[in-house]
Amino acid sequence: MASSKNRRRRGGHPAKEAQRRERERARREASSDPLRRVAKTICREAAELEDALDGELWASALLGSWWPRRHDRFDADDEGVDLEIGGPLVAEVARLGGPGAMAALSAIGELSDGELGVRALSHVATLLAAGVPRPTWGEAIGEAHVLRTAVMREDIFDDGITIFVEATHDDGEPHAIGVYIDHNLGMIAKDILLADSIDRVEELMSSSNPDEQVPLRLEPIGQPEACARIHDAMAMTDMTLDPPVGDDYASLRALALLRADELSGPMAEVPTPEVSTEARERMLSDFCRSPEGEGFALDGDEAFVASLAIDFCADYVDGQPLRWSPVVVEIFMTDWLPRKVLADHSTFEAVPAALDAWLRYAGRLRGIPDWAIRRSTEEIGIWTEEMLETLEAGHGGGMAKDLLTAAEAAGVDIADQAALATFIAGWNARSDTA
Repeated sequence: MASSKNRRRRGGHPAKEAQRRERERARREASSDPLRRVAKTICREAAELEDALDGELWASALLGSWWPRRHDRFDADDEGVDLEIGGPLVAEVARLGGPGAMAALSAIGELSDGELGVRALSHVATLLAAGVPRPTWGEAIGEAHVLRTAVMREDIFDDGITIFVEATHDDGEPHAIGVYIDHNLGMIAKDILLADSIDRVEELMSSSNPDEQVPLRLEPIGQPEACARIHDAMAMTDMTLDPPVGDDYASLRALALLRADELSGPMAEVPTPEVSTEARERMLSDFCRSPEGEGFALDGDEAFVASLAIDFCADYVDGQPLRWSPVVVEIFMTDWLPRKVLADHSTFEAVPAALDAWLRYAGRLRGIPDWAIRRSTEEIGIWTEEMLETLEAGHGGGMAKDLLTAAEAAGVDIADQAALATFIAGWNARSDTA
């Protein structure tokens, strides 16, 4: 007679054995299917979310995990990356079902403002019809109540502003999201932060301002203007290849856009400063007649450098040629000039004196303190050597600039299209045989 021990070796109760085999099969499938494994992780994480803000932060971080890949295969204004990566994940989460899937899809549906969000909410409706309950915060996440909006700025260097939106859900405490807009990088949104409240931000401002000479101020901003500025700046960031954003930008991006969408009133029209050709020429002429620009001929290297400074701020910074700061000086000298400007070496040698004079002139017209003007002009000496070394190393403008430099050295008039085309043909032929 077989012992009970031998029977256990051959197998247990048929129902229990079937359950065990089903569990083992599910584990094998999960280990061999990365999408299913990730979907299970998503459901497990979502099931542990405690309130609406937790849900928003979690979903925003998930959506932000593939935001850096938006330019891999799709245009910046395309939802391609959302659907390419997020679409299969949302579908797999929905197939898994259960409370965790309901929580995940509810949060994704609220945070994604495109087709991915529509799909997620459609799956939510299906799960509800099947009897799966919403999470405890499922109703609260659908609406946040905006309490106030404010902007933090400083007026001396004016390198950027931070726009705050304070809001609350029915199930939680107030919170504030702040979007930093960088005036020195074409008005892109560069960083996003989360705070307890705008009042708490103000307390920190008064107790921990690292530069007492540059006072910060916090003031109200209308909701339509806040909405427009946040959307415009974040759209610029989306269009920028490899933007220099803060560590938390991607993970908080979807939440910041959601809060901006919840602001009341029609989105305001925020004018973009434009400086006409006539205004630039008048500005340069006035500078050359000023005490700071006295002795600079309008057709000289110094005046040309001043015109480049005007164009740089008008076209690449924030449209304000008179606004300069230590950071603007650094970007102009170490990045923009070597990369964008094709000129004789004498032009770059004229940069220190000409830029110093322009900064003093611009600062006087803006009415900023003398110490602030000096802080910017002192940067010129710090970056001159690097600018010239970059120029001499030929690392500034890439192949196009190298070609134009070679054409000028060969005596080609680059304004003569026929002569330039002939030179380029020869350049290409030499490159092909090299």
